[in-house]
Amino acid sequence: MMITYYLAGLLSGISVASFFIGKELYRFYIKNKIQKKKLDRLSRLNEKIKNSYSMDVVEM
Repeated sequence: MMITYYLAGLLSGISVASFFIGKELYRFYIKNKIQKKKLDRLSRLNEKIKNSYSMDVVEM
């Protein structure tokens, strides 16, 4: 009977631990995805600024 309680406790402990680990990994994934989008947006804006600056220099 004790081995049954031990296995049930072990299984529930693993389940709870994997839930919290998965939750943290998902939070990291979302944060990383948002940061990547922001960096892509900034790099595109930077390229537009460089292109507009080079066009202004050529026109002068």
